[in-house]
Amino acid sequence: MKWSRNQGLMVALALAGSVLLAGCSDQRNMPECGDVFDSRLEKSGYEVLDDGIALHRDTGLKITQCAVGQRMSNFRCRGESLKLTWDEAMAYATEVAEKTGEPWRLPEKGEMPDLLESECINPAANPYIFPDLEVANFWTGSKGLHQDRFRCSVYTYQGRVFCRQARNIPQPFLLVKEY
Repeated sequence: MKWSRNQGLMVALALAGSVLLAGCSDQRNMPECGDVFDSRLEKSGYEVLDDGIALHRDTGLKITQCAVGQRMSNFRCRGESLKLTWDEAMAYATEVAEKTGEPWRLPEKGEMPDLLESECINPAANPYIFPDLEVANFWTGSKGLHQDRFRCSVYTYQGRVFCRQARNIPQPFLLVKEY
C-alpha cells in the first residue's frame, strides 16, 4: 500500500499525538486525597509540630499547615487566606523572617511537588497535614522561565507547577524554612 505524502504526515502526527498523550496522567481517575488518608496516624513523611507547623522529614523543611492569613485551631485552618501578588508575598516572607529572626520564605518550585501528594487530588495534599487547603494557585519563590512578568505557582488541585503565572495576580501562599 502506497500512501500519499499527506496520508503519511497524518499517520505520523496521530502516532506522535498518542505518544504525547500516553505520558499525561489522567486526573479523572485519581482518588481525592480525603479518601486516601484514613487517619491522623497516616502522615506521609510529616511530623506535626506546634503552632500550625509541620516538618517534612524527607526534605527537612518546616512548612505552615495553613495558607498565610489563616490560623490553626482545633486541627482546622480558620479564617481567610491572604492573597497577595508575587512581589507582595515575597516582601511578606522577608518581613516575617526579619521580625521572627527565622529564615521563613516561600517554597521553591522544585520543593512544592515534594511537599504535596502525587497519588491523589482535590487538593493534592494530606488533609490531616494541610486541613482545608484551598484549591488554588499558590505562589512559589521561583521566577518564571521567560519574561520578568511571570513567576511560578503550584496548582494545589493536582500539585503541578506552572511558571507562566502573571506576577501581579493576588494568590495564596505557604511559608517554609529549613529545619
